[in-house]
Amino acid sequence: MGDSVPRQGAKPVVHGRRAMVSSSHPAVTEVMVDVLRDGGNAVDAAVAGSLVQPVYEPHMTNHAGTVAFLYWGAGEGRGYFMDACAELPGGLRPFHPNSHAAASAACIPGFMPGLAAMLERFGSKTWRELAEPAVRAAREGITITPWQYGYFHASLAYRTYFPSGRAFFTPDGFLVPAGERWSEPGLARTLEKLRDEGPEYFSTGGWAKRLVEEGERLGWGITLEHLATYEPAWYDPLSFNYRDDEVMGMPPPQRGALYAGLIMGVLEEFDLRGMGHYTESAESLALIAWAMARAHAEKGLMHDPKFYEVPVDVLLSKEYHKMIAESYKRSRPRIDLSPWMRLNLGEAALHAGLPASGRSPHDSCELSIVDGEGNWVEMMNTGNGGGIPGMVIDGVVCGGTSITTSGVTGTGRFETVVEPGARTRHAIASTFVLRDGEPWLAVGSPGDCIFTVPITLLNVLEYGMEPHAAVDAPRFWPLGEDGSLEVEARIPERVVEGLLRLGIAVRPAGTYDWRMGSMQLVWRDKETGELGGVADPRRLGAASGL
Repeated sequence: MGDSVPRQGAKPVVHGRRAMVSSSHPAVTEVMVDVLRDGGNAVDAAVAGSLVQPVYEPHMTNHAGTVAFLYWGAGEGRGYFMDACAELPGGLRPFHPNSHAAASAACIPGFMPGLAAMLERFGSKTWRELAEPAVRAAREGITITPWQYGYFHASLAYRTYFPSGRAFFTPDGFLVPAGERWSEPGLARTLEKLRDEGPEYFSTGGWAKRLVEEGERLGWGITLEHLATYEPAWYDPLSFNYRDDEVMGMPPPQRGALYAGLIMGVLEEFDLRGMGHYTESAESLALIAWAMARAHAEKGLMHDPKFYEVPVDVLLSKEYHKMIAESYKRSRPRIDLSPWMRLNLGEAALHAGLPASGRSPHDSCELSIVDGEGNWVEMMNTGNGGGIPGMVIDGVVCGGTSITTSGVTGTGRFETVVEPGARTRHAIASTFVLRDGEPWLAVGSPGDCIFTVPITLLNVLEYGMEPHAAVDAPRFWPLGEDGSLEVEARIPERVVEGLLRLGIAVRPAGTYDWRMGSMQLVWRDKETGELGGVADPRRLGAASGL
């Protein structure tokens, strides 16, 4: 395996005829392409990529985390969704052992059961074959990138709260410097056993027993039965139409398809194309940011259907979209608000922009894959999942998961109500776009920035941009409750002035803000059949194909 040293910045558009992949690390992309070259299918590549990814990106994901898997089977001509997100163990109160992550609770990992279910149902290669690249990478160690070092440094207090975390992340008392080799012998030994004994090693075998031991030592009453009885949940994907295409995504308890469907349904009530692209039109930018904020306000209606009714039909209904659109049209400013904005905020602040919000960094990894048979995978694996938050068990980093609802990730309906057995909901939006009943584009982004996928979809489906340009285009957060808009600092000054007239002050988020995700995208040209792939410049990924 090559020693890839990934960097942020522009990534080449890749083309191929047989298969295409995109991931957030070049070495992971290389592993997946090797599996496809060796006769594996898209699911084989996804399993191998997910197993090796925590070796290269332990700041973003881990083997005790979460898997959420959107799949299109060419033979069946239909989509599938598998939820293997973390689960709170039944009969136990939420357990919060790490004071640097007070909202994170210890959970049952879904990572290995999820990958095992994917492989059993749709894969073609053996578990041993697909685990070998991860074993090899852990044995050889990885080269720390400057970006990775910075991420570790920013979260060091959380990662080193337990002695096992200090031994893993700061082996000599300090982080391994950027550019140097980081050896992971404990992880290599664990992955060797995982390769030899199969995914059960993490649910009923040696690693599962170690998790139970550590939990008991800290006062968490997790049992082997809790781990052994965890099962991934299969659902039908959720779809909606936008213009000439069908958009297919993740259903509840995940929120990606509902978010995108509500946002894009409301925006379809406007002549966005006629208003101009959001980088050229303050009206367009304000409208899209408002629609995203409006969708985010509905998160209290999007929960695990095992425990709650979820008003999917209402949230995706044209009548509801028309009502929301009408409420926006009837709440526009009647005057130019820029003089008041200048008086209130000051010319200097407006010239430079308000301070950025200081949003916390977010993790996760997205994989985009299409194989030679026309099978598609769009999936996320993340460290925001199972295990004991901040602990490292036999080389395996554990992240736990947030169970509050104040942010973008959580489980319970209210701050103090959680349901043992409920799947954690995550801000993920793995998505297929179909035309004439077949996918032609797969896109997704990690990092609790669920709004980035609708932005990219609008760039492609509404504004007609090429995929690379759609991924590169400036991104922004939903409109803030204070009327400010955090946006990448590539918006022309005339658009900023137009926003001021609407009473919106800009918070520049940097030229390219890595917190706004790492879009992985593959597509098939509808005319020529040629495949394409691209990775986001905001992070370290790469696309490759055959």
